[in-house]
Amino acid sequence: MRENCRKYGVYTANGKVRKAYVLDVLTRYTCPGCVVKALTQMRTCLEVDAIFRENHDLAVSLLIQALRNLSKGRLAVNGEVNCGLGRLDILVKRLNGGLLQVQTGGHELIIEIKTNMSFGMKQALRYLIEKPDATAIIWRVRKRQILVIDGRKHRWLIIAYIAAALQHGLTILNEDYMPCNHDLAGKPFELKDPQAFLDDFLASLVEGLPKVVDMVMRLLRRENTDEKCSSV
Repeated sequence: MRENCRKYGVYTANGKVRKAYVLDVLTRYTCPGCVVKALTQMRTCLEVDAIFRENHDLAVSLLIQALRNLSKGRLAVNGEVNCGLGRLDILVKRLNGGLLQVQTGGHELIIEIKTNMSFGMKQALRYLIEKPDATAIIWRVRKRQILVIDGRKHRWLIIAYIAAALQHGLTILNEDYMPCNHDLAGKPFELKDPQAFLDDFLASLVEGLPKVVDMVMRLLRRENTDEKCSSV
């Protein structure tokens, strides 16, 4: 991945390798030519309507506070956590007597919040590469869905995901591909009825918040039970 970054100059303004972006591109496009275009052209991000950003920030903030209030100091709950392959919406770690019980592993929950209709599977897999023993929760607010990906149960999927990205990257580094005529230009999403969108989001947020909190607590209780059983 670093070789691809060097070859195509994929760095941040601070000179750091954009590993998350490269991995996203390698797994988003099956066409090598499209990957090269995405890496070399560094497409300008389409302007996102502020309603999406603020809805997302609201959902993250409310969930963090709900988890902190309910945990009574038993959990470390942090938002916008930087990691090597992206930024986590929320990272939950269980505490023991005020201390982190583990640095990485089964006591960690990664929560990714989607406030419109997107899913976030590849995003969750990226995070599980760094934290393969963690559990990822994808909360699709407007779809009223809470989905769970246990890194330990899907170890081979994570390995296959990494292998596919590496193979794709090697193909591009070796220039073993033909240029393509695909157009990567996208169009910004426009809301046809902002009021209906907002009403639905707020209703689904209030409805889903306690369910996500309950899911987090149930997963942590399950981890604790599994740990006790394995130590017997």
